[in-house]
Formats: sequence, structure tokens, C-alpha cells
Amino acid sequence: MAMSSIYKPGEKVDLIILRKTDLGFVAKINGFHEGLLYHDEIFKNLEPDQALPGYIKKIRPDGGIDLLLQPFGNFGSEELGNQILEVLKQRKGFIPINAKSPAEEIYNLFGVSRKKFKMALGSLYKRRLISFTDAGTILISAKP
Repeated sequence: MAMSSIYKPGEKVDLIILRKTDLGFVAKINGFHEGLLYHDEIFKNLEPDQALPGYIKKIRPDGGIDLLLQPFGNFGSEELGNQILEVLKQRKGFIPINAKSPAEEIYNLFGVSRKKFKMALGSLYKRRLISFTDAGTILISAKP
């Protein structure tokens, strides 16, 4: 049976890390099939036998399955935007992170990739809720 008929891109799955390879980590998907999490898309430490949620990124023409640890595209962007606003409010309107910050710093604070963080920041910026400096991100006060 073709993997494309079993899994769909964006589908949430249960993963168990099996082993580390030169390309990334091989994981068991829903207890049945194997897929690959690429090193450049992982922003946390993974260990063999670790269980965690993941997502199907794509089914390759050779039948291989590429995986992600977070949903791709705009999915979850609004929730992340709300989370960023909450952190800004808790930290008196400033966080020392912006779209140019290292991916590891972004992941440590928000648990997402730099790409997802930039998408959420862009949405907040377009709504004029935040502004940027070289030092970080600033919450724009609501006008009375």
C-alpha cells in the first residue's frame, strides 16, 4: 500500500525516536512505519526511545516519509502570535529576540522554529501590535 494513501502532509502522528543518522533521526510513526526528521529542522535534543508528537511533512517519490516536530505552514501562527503577545506583556513590553535571532534562542523561549516565529511576528507587525529594534521586539501600547 502506498504511503500517500496512509499518511497526508500535515497529519499529526505519534513518533518514537529509533536512531540518529547522518541526515537526522529515524522515527517510528504510529508504531508502524519509519520516517526521517532532518537535523536542520530539529531544535531540541532527541534520544532513542523518546516518544513525542510529530507531523508528516511529505511523502517522497521513493516512498520515504519526511517528518516535522511542529506543524508547517501558517497552522498555529495565530496561537503563536497570542503567545508572543503574552510573553511581551509579562516582560514589560520587550523581549530580546527578533526575526534575526538565532533559531536556538527562539526555540528555547517559544518552542518553535525561526521560520514559524518570523511568520507570527510578521502577522503581529502588520496588525501594528509590535515593532522591532536591533535589540529585540517591542509591544506597542494600545491607544486609549
